[in-house]
Parts: sequence; structure tokens; C-alpha cells
Amino acid sequence: MAIKTQQKDIPVHVDPISFIADIKVLSGNIAQTYNQDTKEYEPDRSVVPCLLMPYVVVSDPEKMMSGERAVTGVEWYEGAPKADGSNRIANGDNYVISDEGTPTYSLKVKKNVPVNSPMQIFAVYTITDTRKNTEVKVERSINLYTSLYDVKNYSLRIDQPKSLTIDPLRENADTSGRWMHTISAQLYSGLQAIPDENAAYWWQINENNSGWRDITQDELDIYISGKDSSGNWTKTLSFDARFIRNTSFRCMARNFEGTRPTMSDASLSVVCTVSVKMPKSLNVQIRQIAGAKVNSSMNTTVKFECVITDNRQVVGTDKDKFFYITWKGHSGKPGVSDKIIGNGRTISFIPSSLGFDKSYGMSIYAEVGMYAVTALVTSNGKVIVNNNKAVTATKYE
Repeated sequence: MAIKTQQKDIPVHVDPISFIADIKVLSGNIAQTYNQDTKEYEPDRSVVPCLLMPYVVVSDPEKMMSGERAVTGVEWYEGAPKADGSNRIANGDNYVISDEGTPTYSLKVKKNVPVNSPMQIFAVYTITDTRKNTEVKVERSINLYTSLYDVKNYSLRIDQPKSLTIDPLRENADTSGRWMHTISAQLYSGLQAIPDENAAYWWQINENNSGWRDITQDELDIYISGKDSSGNWTKTLSFDARFIRNTSFRCMARNFEGTRPTMSDASLSVVCTVSVKMPKSLNVQIRQIAGAKVNSSMNTTVKFECVITDNRQVVGTDKDKFFYITWKGHSGKPGVSDKIIGNGRTISFIPSSLGFDKSYGMSIYAEVGMYAVTALVTSNGKVIVNNNKAVTATKYE
């Protein structure tokens, strides 16, 4: 009888592939122009659609599947894919997937993109790795945008940077305690500033990336101004930065002759994002200024102070309103909760009065909350007013 040896596996190693992937424009154009005079898009995608198709070119070290590979499935999205798939593209008035006479899985875009609002189209698609008979998923995107054509070459500028950071420690309050700042806009035709009587301006607000909206009457009454006696927006917006944390202001404008246009006719816009935040260079330490030697009964009075520095410069007590300092005592005895001793820049106490077991010792520390924003106090959605002034509260973090 023949003798059979043990079986031995032969390992198979598949070298990783590399590939180039993108979205091709088969016809049409990703860029459009909007003619301000004729109110028309060029090209108009409802007439001349833009046809998109994803592709992958593979480089295989083993030369088994090199070259452009067939796409085996695609999901198209308007914007970055959302977890719930709510922005997934389906056939409709604006889009057609795998239309008659077009490649399978291609996307025909018939949607016109508004000026200054670029649109990103994402494709999540697959190809087959024929060496292992597995799917490889690829994600790519392409931008569609529209530029404004105006024979007079209008432009809108502001006198502030696109991103403005305000440090509360360096604000100089006015006599009413406000931190007033202004943003001024100017509409131009070429290099020529357009006179105020021929320029219409509008302002909107976007708080914490919640979306653009009109500025409310409460906000105008309390911390924002910029309208004239007729109720029309001017080119200058003023705001009290105490009520700002992370807010963007958008100015829109339009040149006109005769009748003043409405905001829906705005042709240009510019944005300034305002952030009010304490400096990252802040440092906090505590030091003992009395009672360095505590007797055995722990009835010696001790005193500590909180030292706050910014770029190694001591922050004076005149800035205490920007900090909420809570002092706490910690016992060395296991299972004993920390106790709040008091608040403020300095603290004085007798250790035995805290009730800690002297056999275990104790330590002290400060928790320093920093100014975040001045908030309006509301009730049932309405701002509370006292003596014709809105009631406010300081928030710390």
C-alpha cells in the first residue's frame, strides 16, 4: 500500500493594485455663467445638460487587470453623502441616471447652479477586482459652479477680514458697557465706488453654522444696528460683540436706478465671520499666600490666590468678570467627595472647618470657568426686559 504524506498548503499572494479614479465630463460643462442683464444661464443645463461618468484606471503588478475597469455600481449624491442617504440623487427634473443613449451609471445634470453657491456632486462607485472576485469601492467628487457676468463688472467689498477674532480681555467697553464693532461694505463698478443712492444693501446673520436668516427685531433692538429711518439697510452694520460667540454676517448688494430693489434681487454677497473667544495662551495656577504651616488640629487659617496669566503677563483683577473661579478641597481619604470652599480670585479658610479627616490630609485646587458669551434671558421665547433694558446673563465654559 502506498504511503500518503501530510498535506501542505500553498500560499497565494495577491499584490495590491494601485489606481487612478475620477469623474469624467462626457458632455456639457461644469462651469456656467449667469448673465445679470438677461437673467439667463450659459449654458442652460435644462437645454444642454452636463453628463458625468466615474472611471478607474488600474495598475496591476501582475498585469492581470491593468487598464480602465468597468464600473459595476454607482450611488450619486448632491453634496457629501449623509448617513441617512437623504441627499442621494434619484431620477427627476434635475437629474437622470443611466439615461437612454448614455453610458450605464452615468449622471445627466440638468440643474442650474446659483451664483456664489458651488455644488459638489459625489459618486460612490465600485469596480470588481477580478483576481479575487471582490468589489473595490471608490469615492470621488466634482464641483459645479456659476460665475456672474455683468458688463459693468460689479464687486462688493467689506472693510474687515473674512474671519475676525475678538479677544474679550482686550475689549474697550463704551460708557454703556458695550463692545461695539462695525463692518462697512461698498459696492463697486470696476474701480469706481457706486454712490449710496444707487446701491441697495441687505444684511443677514448665521449663528453657529445654523444657516442664513434675517436679523430679528429683538436683535436690532438689543445689539445690532444698520437700518436708516426708513427701515432700509445701510452699507454699515454695527454689533455689540458681547452677544457674539461664533457668528457670520452676510452683506448682499445690488446696483439700481429708480425704484429700490428687494433682497431677492441681490446680485453680490460677501461674508465676515466673527468669533469671540478667550486667548489660547491663558494659563492658570494657584499659590499659597498665608498659613504655610498648619498645626496638627488643622485650625490654622490658610489663604490661596489664583494667578491667571496671558503670554506670561498677569491678568489683573479688573478682568475678574471674565472668569468664574470655584475653589474645592480634596481629602486624601478614599471615598470622600470634594467640597466647594468658595469663589473668587482668593480664598481664605480654616481646614478643620471643612470636616475632613486630618489623618488623611487634604489638598486644594481651583476650577476656572472662562467667559463664553453674554446671553439674553428669555421666558416663553421672549426676551425679559427690566427698566427698558434687556436682562442678560454671562455664560462661562
